[in-house]
Amino acid sequence: MHILLGLGNPGPKYDRTRHNIGFDFADQVAADSGQAGTWKTEAKSLTRKVTVAGLSLLIAKPQTFMNLSGEAAQVLLQFYKVNPRNLIVVVDDIYLDLGAVRIRTQGSHGGHNGLRNIMEHCGDAFTRLRIGVGPVPPEHDKADFVLRKYGTEEASVLDKVLSQAKPIIETGLSLGWERAGSDFNRRGGPKDAGA
Repeated sequence: MHILLGLGNPGPKYDRTRHNIGFDFADQVAADSGQAGTWKTEAKSLTRKVTVAGLSLLIAKPQTFMNLSGEAAQVLLQFYKVNPRNLIVVVDDIYLDLGAVRIRTQGSHGGHNGLRNIMEHCGDAFTRLRIGVGPVPPEHDKADFVLRKYGTEEASVLDKVLSQAKPIIETGLSLGWERAGSDFNRRGGPKDAGA
């Protein structure tokens, strides 16, 4: 089994905010799986089991709030007896241009508190899938920026990225994350997001 952990904050006030792009990605993979099912509350998360590329995938959205995402990740890995190498974490990244995608199997938390907490609880042997929501305008506070809802033009760019959610996961699971990075990593911006 693999676990796809989309990071975000629970509750409707955070819907369609930049910080919740991980939740949006998880929802998209679940919807595009074409498999009936409902979200279940367990292990400090909302979860849903699907099959992707012939493999069992647990899609999870932690309900711990972003900065404590590692608590949910740890409980899920232990409960399902999943190796951290089979964990895929999807997060927003303010240092990547809007619509950029970066897939890496190693690296730092890059200042992202959700990733930092996962590393503290689970180590660093997991795949990171970063989706660009930046840049942060100079006059904006970073924390405030990521908690704001994105506008129509931003939504158009991010929706194009989300339309690739299932193909990204299928490629990573079947052909490896290096291949997924080669196929789907992109710089971002309106033109590139549609490529």
